[in-house]
Amino acid sequence: MLRLDSVSKSYGKSRVIRNISFDIPEGEVVGVIGRSGAGKSTLLRMVNRLTDVSEGRIEFSGEPVSRLKGRALRQWRGQTAMIFQQFNLIPRLDVITNVLMGRIAHHGTLASMFKIFSREEKAQAIHALEQLDLADKALQRAGNLSGGQQQRVAIARAMMQSPRIMLADEPIASLDPRSAAMVMDAIKEINHTKGITVMCNLHSLETARQYCDRVIGMLHGEVVFDGHPEQLDHNTIQRIYGVEDGEKGINESVTSGEVWSGGAPPESAFA
Repeated sequence: MLRLDSVSKSYGKSRVIRNISFDIPEGEVVGVIGRSGAGKSTLLRMVNRLTDVSEGRIEFSGEPVSRLKGRALRQWRGQTAMIFQQFNLIPRLDVITNVLMGRIAHHGTLASMFKIFSREEKAQAIHALEQLDLADKALQRAGNLSGGQQQRVAIARAMMQSPRIMLADEPIASLDPRSAAMVMDAIKEINHTKGITVMCNLHSLETARQYCDRVIGMLHGEVVFDGHPEQLDHNTIQRIYGVEDGEKGINESVTSGEVWSGGAPPESAFA
């Protein structure tokens, strides 16, 4: 179980995460939604320890994640697979080498730079690519692939870490709808078959409804909603997206009868 207990993050006098507490059971898929600047990316980076906690504690299966240092911290980062919006691949290298880079935490940077990987690891990388329908791209340069294909390569790389938890920061924000669906299907399948806990920042409200077991809504660094996707009603969404008095666009879209005629609000209302 992942547990956040009264977690806050400050940069100087600016507090971007404010006293957040929640538990995520093992194997759950949690979508984190909210406006830009709500603190979603900072939240994931604190779990991964790319950013330190200012106050409070983060634990995973009783392990004090927020206090780890040195080798223990490196091991934790190796167990928390991070998927980014911009893929973070090395475009000039072939696909299979990019996937094998997921073993850096197990080998060290130097060994990975010289492509010192075992035959078993190479077979594992090919298997990961097969699961994501990319085995035929193994020897192509990563930079020659489409955005959706590159993001699936990034997922294969993440799986090479043998992670305990997967953190995805806007993984489909720059993709077309078909590619986005393929990426989210891949993440959900990994969760289903391997039982890996997933926290995923999402721009699309409808995607959160479709793929997530649970949704956390953030506003100004605070959790303002934590529940099942079906509980995301009209008033809740207004609260999550922080409609201010006199603010146009979101307010007009959310309150229109057309939006709430049985379906989800249009994604453009929350861009």
